[in-house]
Amino acid sequence: MVLGVIAVRGPTTSYQLKQYVAESIAYLWPLQHATLYREPRRLESIGFLQSETEPGGRRRQFFTITEQGLACLRDWLREPSTAQPAELHDEALLKLHFGEVVDPSSIRDLAETQIVERKARLAYYADLQRRYQDRPDLGYPLATLKAGQMFEKASIAFWREIAETADELAPARPSTAQSPAPDRK
Repeated sequence: MVLGVIAVRGPTTSYQLKQYVAESIAYLWPLQHATLYREPRRLESIGFLQSETEPGGRRRQFFTITEQGLACLRDWLREPSTAQPAELHDEALLKLHFGEVVDPSSIRDLAETQIVERKARLAYYADLQRRYQDRPDLGYPLATLKAGQMFEKASIAFWREIAETADELAPARPSTAQSPAPDRK
């Protein structure tokens, strides 16, 4: 991911890398900020990046991709991606999974909160779309933005359905820690 960002952006500091990721791809490939500061140095140590420190001033270190790094990135991009399930870390879905422990109104509240949050993210994506739609050089990034918009629309529809059917989905009796787990084969 770091190689890809630097390949498309050109000379980049670790701070600029962190900013770019936060504004563009963090929703589809989240990374800890510390990783975005460590990884360029690691990639430089194996010859995929090179750096130049600006003279004077803040003496920022700018990283650029090497021919070896570009070849590695191109090889990776040309590899077919297997249909691995996406890793989804969604606290709201986890809470929904264990929702039988609370009353349906708590699940409705969870769903309503998710609808509000997903609509906010969808509005953010729409703003990005408006700002960058006239940039023909951003065709592929805008395609991933469209995927994000479609995902959020589907999530909103899902959570609306949960809000509407919370009573129907609830078990006849609340679950307790003392209840035996059903035998699932």
